[in-house]
Amino acid sequence: MGSVLGIGSQPTLCKSPACSKYHERVRTQGEQLQQLQAELDKLHKEVSSVRTANSERVAKLVFQRLNEDFVRKPDYALSSVGASIDLEKTSRDYEDANSAYFWNHFSFWNYARPPTVILEPDVFPGNCWAFEGDQGQVVIRLPGRVQLTDITLQHPPPSVAHSGGAKSAPRSFQVYGLQVDDETEVFLGKFTFDVEKSEIQTFHLQNDPPTAFPKVKIQILSNWGHPHFTCLYRVRAHGMRSSEEAGDSATGGPN
Repeated sequence: MGSVLGIGSQPTLCKSPACSKYHERVRTQGEQLQQLQAELDKLHKEVSSVRTANSERVAKLVFQRLNEDFVRKPDYALSSVGASIDLEKTSRDYEDANSAYFWNHFSFWNYARPPTVILEPDVFPGNCWAFEGDQGQVVIRLPGRVQLTDITLQHPPPSVAHSGGAKSAPRSFQVYGLQVDDETEVFLGKFTFDVEKSEIQTFHLQNDPPTAFPKVKIQILSNWGHPHFTCLYRVRAHGMRSSEEAGDSATGGPN
């Protein structure tokens, strides 16, 4: 009869070459699995970190974009509230012999946009008023007399602006309030629109003592390098609308 293992006896280990190779292969594969698991854990942490960072970045950009356009000031340079363009005092539109080709080449309208486009809230690449060169002006007829406090300019960021990119954006500009005689101009400040900052920038005017004006002039002194034209997308005029009596008194008109 075969022998029986008693309590405490140790099983006989396989010591053949085949058994040794098997155990070595199992040990090696076990180490490889552990290494692979460690790499997977590391990759999982990196992916989670990237997702968190991207989520925070996207959320930040969304809130930043919402806050940028939330000026929190009434706009008296909107056509919907009665603002209009004084064409006689405004620079001529940019004209080019190949204007149709020019606009189509950049996937724009096949016709030039009038200056009234700057009084509309629809701002998207190509929907701008262009005037020739880097110097020009636009005079906005306000819906009544307004004690101007701020001016806001808007231009799409370089990443999405097609009309010459950032180069066609206004750079240095001055603001004037026009008196009721339509000739006297009151200097309200000189400013710089920085294309590296927000696409919507508000500038505080030097209107002291507060004076109500029926018109405001934006005089562009330079752009960001475009050799042929400058584009204005949107202009906003902020302040407090005066009654006719208050406007007459503030601007020196008849009582």
